[in-house]
Amino acid sequence: MDWHCLGHAMWLAEVDGLRLLFDPLLDDAHHGGVFEVYPPRRIDAAALRADFVFVSHRHPDHFDLASLRRLAALDPDSVVVTSDDLVASVAHRLGFRAVRVVAPETTIDLDGPRLVTAPSRGASEPEWGVVVANADGIVYDQIDTEIGAPADVRAFFGRVAKALGRDAGGLVTLALARWQPLLEVEAMLAGPIGFPFRAYADELERCAAIGARAVCPSSAGTRHAGPHAFMNRLVYPVTETRFLEDAAARMPGTRLFGHRTGATYRVAGGDVSVDATGAIDTGLVASLGTIDDPRVFRPLEIPPIVDPNLDARPEEELRERAATWIAGALVPSLERAAGRRRLRYVLEVVLPRTVDVYTVTTGGPVTLTRDDHLDWDVRCAVAGSFLVDVIEARRHWGELLLGGMLRAASRACEVDVRGLRAIPLQPLFVYEALSYEESIRRVLDRG
Repeated sequence: MDWHCLGHAMWLAEVDGLRLLFDPLLDDAHHGGVFEVYPPRRIDAAALRADFVFVSHRHPDHFDLASLRRLAALDPDSVVVTSDDLVASVAHRLGFRAVRVVAPETTIDLDGPRLVTAPSRGASEPEWGVVVANADGIVYDQIDTEIGAPADVRAFFGRVAKALGRDAGGLVTLALARWQPLLEVEAMLAGPIGFPFRAYADELERCAAIGARAVCPSSAGTRHAGPHAFMNRLVYPVTETRFLEDAAARMPGTRLFGHRTGATYRVAGGDVSVDATGAIDTGLVASLGTIDDPRVFRPLEIPPIVDPNLDARPEEELRERAATWIAGALVPSLERAAGRRRLRYVLEVVLPRTVDVYTVTTGGPVTLTRDDHLDWDVRCAVAGSFLVDVIEARRHWGELLLGGMLRAASRACEVDVRGLRAIPLQPLFVYEALSYEESIRRVLDRG
Protein backbone atom coordinates (compact mmCIF):
# COMPACT_ATOMS: atom_id res chain seq x y z
CA MET A 1 0.00 0.00 0.00
CA ASP A 2 1.69 3.21 -1.22
CA TRP A 3 0.61 6.66 -0.05
CA HIS A 4 1.95 9.45 -2.24
CA CYS A 5 2.18 12.82 -0.48
CA LEU A 6 1.00 15.54 -2.88
CA GLY A 7 0.82 18.56 -0.55
CA HIS A 8 -1.44 19.78 2.26
CA ALA A 9 -4.20 17.13 2.69
CA MET A 10 -3.89 15.67 -0.82
CA TRP A 11 -2.78 12.04 -0.94
CA LEU A 12 -2.95 9.40 -3.66
CA ALA A 13 -3.08 5.87 -2.24
CA GLU A 14 -2.34 2.84 -4.41
CA VAL A 15 -4.06 -0.08 -2.73
CA ASP A 16 -4.60 -3.54 -4.25
CA GLY A 17 -4.63 -2.18 -7.79
CA LEU A 18 -6.94 0.75 -6.98
CA ARG A 19 -6.01 4.44 -6.93
CA LEU A 20 -7.68 6.42 -4.15
CA LEU A 21 -7.32 10.21 -4.30
CA PHE A 22 -8.00 12.23 -1.15
CA ASP A 23 -8.99 15.92 -1.04
CA PRO A 24 -7.54 16.98 -4.42
CA LEU A 25 -6.00 20.46 -4.53
CA LEU A 26 -4.22 20.69 -7.86
CA ASP A 27 -3.07 24.31 -7.82
CA ASP A 28 -1.15 26.02 -5.06
CA ALA A 29 -3.41 29.10 -4.88
CA HIS A 30 -6.88 28.39 -3.52
CA HIS A 31 -9.72 29.79 -1.40
CA GLY A 32 -10.00 32.91 -3.59
CA GLY A 33 -6.25 33.54 -3.42
CA VAL A 34 -6.22 33.77 0.37
CA PHE A 35 -4.01 30.67 0.68
CA GLU A 36 -1.21 28.87 -1.14
CA VAL A 37 0.02 25.32 -0.64
CA TYR A 38 3.35 25.22 1.20
CA PRO A 39 5.86 24.14 0.08
CA PRO A 40 4.99 24.96 -3.56
CA ARG A 41 4.64 22.10 -6.02
CA ARG A 42 3.20 21.25 -9.43
CA ILE A 43 0.71 18.38 -9.87
CA ASP A 44 0.32 16.38 -13.08
CA ALA A 45 -3.45 15.95 -12.97
CA ALA A 46 -3.47 13.48 -15.88
CA ALA A 47 -1.08 11.18 -14.01
CA LEU A 48 -3.40 10.77 -11.03
CA ARG A 49 -5.85 8.41 -12.80
CA ALA A 50 -8.00 8.06 -9.70
CA ASP A 51 -10.57 5.29 -9.45
CA PHE A 52 -12.11 7.00 -6.41
CA VAL A 53 -11.96 10.66 -5.34
CA PHE A 54 -12.66 11.27 -1.65
CA VAL A 55 -13.73 14.75 -0.49
CA SER A 56 -13.79 14.86 3.29
CA HIS A 57 -15.75 18.09 3.79
CA ARG A 58 -16.76 21.33 2.15
CA HIS A 59 -13.94 23.67 3.25
CA PRO A 60 -12.27 25.04 0.10
CA ASP A 61 -8.81 23.65 0.85
CA HIS A 62 -10.41 20.18 0.63
CA PHE A 63 -13.35 20.86 -1.68
CA ASP A 64 -11.70 22.83 -4.49
CA LEU A 65 -14.01 23.47 -7.43
CA ALA A 66 -11.25 24.11 -9.98
CA SER A 67 -9.55 20.83 -9.09
CA LEU A 68 -12.75 18.80 -9.30
CA ARG A 69 -13.66 20.43 -12.62
CA ARG A 70 -10.30 19.37 -14.12
CA LEU A 71 -10.55 15.85 -12.74
CA ALA A 72 -14.09 15.46 -14.10
CA ALA A 73 -12.90 16.55 -17.54
CA LEU A 74 -10.03 14.05 -17.42
CA ASP A 75 -12.10 11.11 -16.15
CA PRO A 76 -15.83 11.54 -15.46
CA ASP A 77 -15.99 7.86 -14.45
CA SER A 78 -13.93 8.43 -11.30
CA VAL A 79 -16.28 7.77 -8.38
CA VAL A 80 -16.61 10.71 -6.00
CA VAL A 81 -17.19 9.75 -2.35
CA THR A 82 -18.04 12.50 0.12
CA SER A 83 -19.64 13.25 3.45
CA ASP A 84 -21.68 16.17 2.17
CA ASP A 85 -24.75 16.58 -0.06
CA LEU A 86 -23.43 19.98 -1.19
CA VAL A 87 -20.20 18.45 -2.44
CA ALA A 88 -22.16 15.67 -4.12
CA SER A 89 -24.46 18.05 -5.97
CA VAL A 90 -21.52 20.11 -7.22
CA ALA A 91 -19.64 16.98 -8.33
CA HIS A 92 -22.67 15.96 -10.39
CA ARG A 93 -22.85 19.42 -11.94
CA LEU A 94 -19.16 19.29 -12.83
CA GLY A 95 -19.67 16.05 -14.79
CA PHE A 96 -18.82 13.13 -12.52
CA ARG A 97 -21.15 10.26 -13.39
CA ALA A 98 -20.98 8.38 -10.08
CA VAL A 99 -21.17 10.23 -6.76
CA ARG A 100 -21.81 8.67 -3.37
CA VAL A 101 -22.65 10.39 -0.07
CA VAL A 102 -21.43 8.27 2.83
CA ALA A 103 -22.13 8.86 6.51
CA PRO A 104 -19.47 8.69 9.26
CA GLU A 105 -18.73 5.22 10.66
CA THR A 106 -19.65 3.47 7.42
CA THR A 107 -17.69 0.45 6.23
CA ILE A 108 -16.95 0.50 2.49
CA ASP A 109 -15.85 -2.70 0.77
CA LEU A 110 -13.90 -2.05 -2.42
CA ASP A 111 -12.33 -4.65 -4.66
CA GLY A 112 -9.54 -5.45 -2.18
CA PRO A 113 -9.25 -2.74 0.49
CA ARG A 114 -11.86 -2.02 3.14
CA LEU A 115 -12.55 1.50 4.34
CA VAL A 116 -14.22 2.91 7.44
CA THR A 117 -15.22 6.57 7.62
CA ALA A 118 -14.34 8.31 10.89
CA PRO A 119 -16.63 10.80 12.67
CA SER A 120 -15.90 14.43 13.53
CA ARG A 121 -17.72 15.31 16.72
CA GLY A 122 -17.16 19.06 16.71
CA ALA A 123 -17.88 19.70 13.05
CA SER A 124 -20.74 22.08 12.24
CA GLU A 125 -21.04 20.61 8.72
CA PRO A 126 -20.73 17.04 7.35
CA GLU A 127 -17.17 15.78 7.66
CA TRP A 128 -15.21 12.58 8.07
CA GLY A 129 -11.75 11.05 8.00
CA VAL A 130 -10.98 7.69 6.40
CA VAL A 131 -9.44 4.43 7.63
CA VAL A 132 -8.00 2.32 4.79
CA ALA A 133 -7.17 -1.33 5.46
CA ASN A 134 -5.70 -4.22 3.47
CA ALA A 135 -3.30 -7.08 4.08
CA ASP A 136 -0.34 -4.65 4.26
CA GLY A 137 -1.70 -2.69 7.21
CA ILE A 138 -4.08 0.10 8.18
CA VAL A 139 -3.73 3.81 7.43
CA TYR A 140 -5.85 6.43 9.17
CA ASP A 141 -6.18 9.68 7.20
CA GLN A 142 -7.52 11.97 9.92
CA ILE A 143 -7.70 15.09 7.74
CA ASP A 144 -9.40 17.85 9.83
CA THR A 145 -11.60 15.62 11.98
CA GLU A 146 -11.80 15.55 15.74
CA ILE A 147 -13.30 12.29 16.99
CA GLY A 148 -13.58 13.60 20.54
CA ALA A 149 -11.75 13.06 23.81
CA PRO A 150 -9.01 10.39 23.97
CA ALA A 151 -11.54 7.87 25.33
CA ASP A 152 -13.75 8.54 22.30
CA VAL A 153 -10.78 7.98 19.98
CA ARG A 154 -9.96 4.65 21.60
CA ALA A 155 -13.61 3.60 21.51
CA PHE A 156 -13.88 4.44 17.81
CA PHE A 157 -10.85 2.36 16.89
CA GLY A 158 -12.25 -0.46 18.96
CA ARG A 159 -15.32 -0.34 16.71
CA VAL A 160 -13.09 -0.18 13.64
CA ALA A 161 -11.23 -3.29 14.77
CA LYS A 162 -14.54 -5.11 15.17
CA ALA A 163 -15.79 -3.95 11.74
CA LEU A 164 -12.56 -5.11 10.10
CA GLY A 165 -12.23 -8.33 12.10
CA ARG A 166 -8.85 -7.24 13.47
CA ASP A 167 -7.21 -7.17 16.87
CA ALA A 168 -7.67 -3.75 18.49
CA GLY A 169 -4.12 -3.71 19.86
CA GLY A 170 -1.73 -1.86 17.53
CA LEU A 171 -4.48 -1.59 14.94
CA VAL A 172 -3.28 1.49 13.01
CA THR A 173 -0.03 1.12 11.12
CA LEU A 174 0.25 4.76 9.99
CA ALA A 175 -1.75 7.78 11.15
CA LEU A 176 -1.77 10.84 8.91
CA ALA A 177 -2.58 12.94 11.92
CA ARG A 178 -4.07 16.31 12.66
CA TRP A 179 -1.63 18.35 14.73
CA GLN A 180 -1.80 22.14 14.21
CA PRO A 181 -4.12 23.99 16.63
CA LEU A 182 -4.96 26.71 14.11
CA LEU A 183 -5.94 30.15 15.37
CA GLU A 184 -7.89 30.85 12.19
CA VAL A 185 -10.27 33.57 13.36
CA GLU A 186 -9.31 34.42 16.95
CA ALA A 187 -7.58 37.70 16.07
CA MET A 188 -10.38 38.65 13.68
CA LEU A 189 -13.03 38.17 16.37
CA ALA A 190 -11.15 39.90 19.19
CA GLY A 191 -10.37 36.57 20.84
CA PRO A 192 -7.22 35.29 22.58
CA ILE A 193 -4.26 35.29 20.19
CA GLY A 194 -1.55 33.83 22.45
CA PHE A 195 -0.22 30.29 22.33
CA PRO A 196 -3.16 27.82 22.68
CA PHE A 197 -1.72 25.56 25.37
CA ARG A 198 -4.93 23.66 26.06
CA ALA A 199 -5.84 23.11 22.41
CA TYR A 200 -2.31 21.90 21.59
CA ALA A 201 -2.25 19.57 24.60
CA ASP A 202 -5.57 18.13 23.44
CA GLU A 203 -4.20 17.51 19.93
CA LEU A 204 -1.25 15.58 21.37
CA GLU A 205 -3.50 13.50 23.63
CA ARG A 206 -5.88 12.62 20.79
CA CYS A 207 -2.94 11.68 18.59
CA ALA A 208 -1.52 9.43 21.29
CA ALA A 209 -4.93 7.80 21.77
CA ILE A 210 -4.89 6.55 18.16
CA GLY A 211 -2.15 4.14 19.23
CA ALA A 212 -0.56 4.13 15.76
CA ARG A 213 2.79 2.47 15.16
CA ALA A 214 3.83 5.44 13.01
CA VAL A 215 2.59 9.04 12.74
CA CYS A 216 2.99 11.62 10.00
CA PRO A 217 1.60 15.13 10.57
CA SER A 218 -0.76 16.00 7.73
CA SER A 219 -3.42 18.41 6.49
CA ALA A 220 -1.68 21.65 7.53
CA GLY A 221 0.31 22.55 4.43
CA THR A 222 -1.02 25.98 3.54
CA ARG A 223 0.07 29.56 4.13
CA HIS A 224 -1.60 32.92 3.68
CA ALA A 225 -0.63 34.68 0.46
CA GLY A 226 -0.61 38.09 -1.17
CA PRO A 227 -2.33 40.84 0.84
CA HIS A 228 -3.29 38.26 3.47
CA ALA A 229 0.32 37.27 4.27
CA PHE A 230 0.31 39.16 7.58
CA MET A 231 -1.96 36.38 8.90
CA ASN A 232 1.01 33.97 8.84
CA ARG A 233 2.10 35.58 12.15
CA LEU A 234 -1.24 34.96 13.83
CA VAL A 235 -2.70 31.62 12.68
CA TYR A 236 -0.03 28.90 12.91
CA PRO A 237 1.27 28.55 16.50
CA VAL A 238 3.21 25.25 16.09
CA THR A 239 5.95 24.30 13.64
CA GLU A 240 6.16 20.75 12.34
CA THR A 241 9.58 20.41 13.98
CA ARG A 242 8.09 21.36 17.35
CA PHE A 243 5.23 18.90 16.92
CA LEU A 244 7.57 16.03 16.04
CA GLU A 245 9.71 16.78 19.09
CA ASP A 246 6.70 16.95 21.38
CA ALA A 247 5.14 13.84 19.83
CA ALA A 248 8.38 11.94 20.43
CA ALA A 249 8.27 12.92 24.09
CA ARG A 250 4.57 12.07 24.46
CA MET A 251 4.66 8.85 22.38
CA PRO A 252 8.20 7.46 22.79
CA GLY A 253 7.32 4.11 21.21
CA THR A 254 5.91 5.62 18.02
CA ARG A 255 7.86 6.11 14.79
CA LEU A 256 7.53 9.68 13.50
CA PHE A 257 7.88 10.86 9.91
CA GLY A 258 7.82 14.41 8.58
CA HIS A 259 5.23 15.43 6.00
CA ARG A 260 7.23 15.64 2.77
CA THR A 261 5.58 16.59 -0.49
CA GLY A 262 6.80 14.24 -3.22
CA ALA A 263 7.55 11.37 -0.85
CA THR A 264 5.87 7.95 -0.87
CA TYR A 265 4.96 6.37 2.46
CA ARG A 266 4.98 2.61 1.92
CA VAL A 267 2.99 0.34 4.22
CA ALA A 268 3.91 -3.34 4.00
CA GLY A 269 3.96 -6.18 6.49
CA GLY A 270 2.53 -3.92 9.17
CA ASP A 271 5.49 -1.55 8.92
CA VAL A 272 6.18 1.82 7.27
CA SER A 273 9.07 2.99 5.11
CA VAL A 274 9.52 6.26 3.24
CA ASP A 275 10.82 6.82 -0.28
CA ALA A 276 11.71 10.52 -0.19
CA THR A 277 11.13 11.04 -3.93
CA GLY A 278 8.66 8.26 -4.69
CA ALA A 279 5.80 10.51 -5.86
CA ILE A 280 8.22 12.67 -7.84
CA ASP A 281 9.81 9.67 -9.55
CA THR A 282 6.41 8.38 -10.67
CA GLY A 283 5.58 11.72 -12.28
CA LEU A 284 2.72 12.67 -9.96
CA VAL A 285 4.24 15.85 -8.58
CA ALA A 286 7.20 18.13 -9.18
CA SER A 287 8.83 20.13 -6.43
CA LEU A 288 9.21 23.84 -7.13
CA GLY A 289 12.07 24.18 -4.69
CA THR A 290 12.33 25.01 -1.03
CA ILE A 291 11.56 28.42 0.40
CA ASP A 292 11.64 29.78 3.91
CA ASP A 293 8.47 28.97 5.78
CA PRO A 294 6.63 32.29 6.33
CA ARG A 295 4.42 30.81 9.07
CA VAL A 296 6.38 32.30 11.98
CA PHE A 297 4.20 32.80 15.05
CA ARG A 298 4.47 36.41 16.25
CA PRO A 299 1.14 37.29 17.94
CA LEU A 300 2.34 40.70 19.09
CA GLU A 301 0.30 43.02 16.90
CA ILE A 302 -2.60 42.93 14.48
CA PRO A 303 -2.04 45.19 11.46
CA PRO A 304 -5.03 47.31 10.42
CA ILE A 305 -7.09 46.33 7.41
CA VAL A 306 -5.73 47.68 4.15
CA ASP A 307 -7.97 47.29 1.11
CA PRO A 308 -5.77 45.99 -1.75
CA ASN A 309 -8.56 46.60 -4.31
CA LEU A 310 -7.22 43.76 -6.45
CA ASP A 311 -9.38 44.69 -9.46
CA ALA A 312 -8.52 48.42 -9.25
CA ARG A 313 -12.17 49.46 -9.16
CA PRO A 314 -12.88 53.17 -8.72
CA GLU A 315 -13.28 54.03 -5.06
CA GLU A 316 -16.49 55.97 -5.62
CA GLU A 317 -18.02 52.93 -7.32
CA LEU A 318 -17.11 50.76 -4.35
CA ARG A 319 -18.52 53.35 -1.92
CA GLU A 320 -21.84 53.62 -3.71
CA ARG A 321 -22.24 49.86 -4.07
CA ALA A 322 -21.51 49.28 -0.38
CA ALA A 323 -23.77 52.13 0.76
CA THR A 324 -26.69 50.84 -1.29
CA TRP A 325 -26.35 47.36 0.23
CA ILE A 326 -26.03 48.70 3.76
CA ALA A 327 -29.19 50.82 3.48
CA GLY A 328 -31.23 48.30 1.51
CA ALA A 329 -30.18 44.97 3.01
CA LEU A 330 -28.13 45.35 6.19
CA VAL A 331 -30.27 47.88 8.06
CA PRO A 332 -33.56 45.91 7.72
CA SER A 333 -31.81 42.68 8.70
CA LEU A 334 -30.36 44.25 11.86
CA GLU A 335 -33.77 45.62 12.77
CA ARG A 336 -35.20 42.09 12.56
CA ALA A 337 -32.28 40.53 14.46
CA ALA A 338 -32.27 43.06 17.30
CA GLY A 339 -36.01 43.15 17.85
CA ARG A 340 -36.77 45.50 20.72
CA ARG A 341 -33.20 45.66 22.00
CA ARG A 342 -31.48 49.00 21.72
CA LEU A 343 -28.15 48.22 20.10
CA ARG A 344 -25.60 50.27 18.22
CA TYR A 345 -23.96 48.45 15.33
CA VAL A 346 -20.91 50.20 13.86
CA LEU A 347 -19.55 49.13 10.48
CA GLU A 348 -16.22 50.36 9.14
CA VAL A 349 -15.89 50.01 5.36
CA VAL A 350 -12.18 50.33 4.67
CA LEU A 351 -11.63 51.69 1.16
CA PRO A 352 -8.29 52.11 -0.64
CA ARG A 353 -7.89 55.75 0.45
CA THR A 354 -10.56 56.40 3.08
CA VAL A 355 -12.76 54.69 5.67
CA ASP A 356 -16.54 55.08 5.64
CA VAL A 357 -18.18 54.49 9.03
CA TYR A 358 -21.87 53.67 9.49
CA THR A 359 -23.84 53.38 12.73
CA VAL A 360 -27.14 51.48 12.81
CA THR A 361 -29.21 52.01 15.98
CA THR A 362 -32.06 49.63 16.79
CA GLY A 363 -34.62 49.31 19.59
CA GLY A 364 -37.01 51.94 18.33
CA PRO A 365 -37.24 53.57 14.94
CA VAL A 366 -34.11 52.16 13.33
CA THR A 367 -31.63 54.81 12.25
CA LEU A 368 -28.63 54.81 9.92
CA THR A 369 -26.04 57.53 10.35
CA ARG A 370 -22.65 58.19 8.83
CA ASP A 371 -20.74 58.58 12.05
CA ASP A 372 -18.69 56.55 14.54
CA HIS A 373 -20.53 56.07 17.83
CA LEU A 374 -18.13 55.73 20.73
CA ASP A 375 -20.62 53.68 22.76
CA TRP A 376 -20.94 50.92 20.19
CA ASP A 377 -22.29 47.51 21.14
CA VAL A 378 -21.07 45.56 18.12
CA ARG A 379 -18.32 46.67 15.77
CA CYS A 380 -17.37 45.21 12.42
CA ALA A 381 -14.71 46.23 9.89
CA VAL A 382 -14.37 45.02 6.31
CA ALA A 383 -12.24 45.79 3.26
CA GLY A 384 -14.56 47.66 0.90
CA SER A 385 -13.61 45.98 -2.38
CA PHE A 386 -13.92 42.54 -0.75
CA LEU A 387 -17.34 43.49 0.66
CA VAL A 388 -18.49 44.46 -2.83
CA ASP A 389 -17.12 41.15 -4.15
CA VAL A 390 -19.35 39.32 -1.64
CA ILE A 391 -22.36 41.45 -2.54
CA GLU A 392 -21.78 40.61 -6.22
CA ALA A 393 -21.15 36.87 -5.52
CA ARG A 394 -17.48 36.94 -6.56
CA ARG A 395 -16.36 35.88 -3.08
CA HIS A 396 -17.92 34.44 0.04
CA TRP A 397 -17.53 35.56 3.64
CA GLY A 398 -15.09 32.75 4.49
CA GLU A 399 -12.45 34.19 2.18
CA LEU A 400 -12.69 37.56 3.89
CA LEU A 401 -12.68 36.22 7.44
CA LEU A 402 -9.80 33.76 6.99
CA GLY A 403 -7.86 36.32 4.98
CA GLY A 404 -8.03 38.99 7.69
CA MET A 405 -10.27 41.32 5.65
CA LEU A 406 -13.34 40.95 7.91
CA ARG A 407 -13.21 41.51 11.68
CA ALA A 408 -15.64 41.98 14.52
CA ALA A 409 -15.98 42.48 18.26
CA SER A 410 -18.94 42.63 20.62
CA ARG A 411 -19.43 44.27 23.97
CA ALA A 412 -23.21 44.04 23.85
CA CYS A 413 -24.61 43.43 27.31
CA GLU A 414 -27.57 44.20 29.49
CA VAL A 415 -27.48 45.24 33.13
CA ASP A 416 -30.16 45.14 35.80
CA VAL A 417 -30.34 44.47 39.53
CA ARG A 418 -29.11 40.91 38.92
CA GLY A 419 -25.90 42.17 37.34
CA LEU A 420 -24.39 42.19 33.86
CA ARG A 421 -25.03 39.60 31.19
CA ALA A 422 -23.58 39.40 27.69
CA ILE A 423 -26.18 39.50 24.92
CA PRO A 424 -25.77 36.45 22.66
CA LEU A 425 -25.61 37.76 19.11
CA GLN A 426 -23.56 37.42 15.94
CA PRO A 427 -20.56 39.80 16.12
CA LEU A 428 -20.15 39.45 12.35
CA PHE A 429 -23.47 41.20 11.91
CA VAL A 430 -23.05 41.50 8.13
CA TYR A 431 -24.11 37.83 8.11
CA GLU A 432 -27.61 38.95 9.13
CA ALA A 433 -28.11 40.46 5.68
CA LEU A 434 -26.35 37.65 3.81
CA SER A 435 -25.58 34.45 5.69
CA TYR A 436 -22.26 32.65 5.47
CA GLU A 437 -23.94 29.65 3.84
CA GLU A 438 -25.89 31.75 1.34
CA SER A 439 -22.73 33.62 0.32
CA ILE A 440 -21.13 30.27 -0.58
CA ARG A 441 -24.19 29.11 -2.51
CA ARG A 442 -24.25 32.36 -4.49
CA VAL A 443 -20.62 31.93 -5.53
CA LEU A 444 -21.30 28.33 -6.58
CA ASP A 445 -24.35 29.38 -8.60
CA ARG A 446 -22.37 32.16 -10.28
CA GLY A 447 -19.81 29.58 -11.40
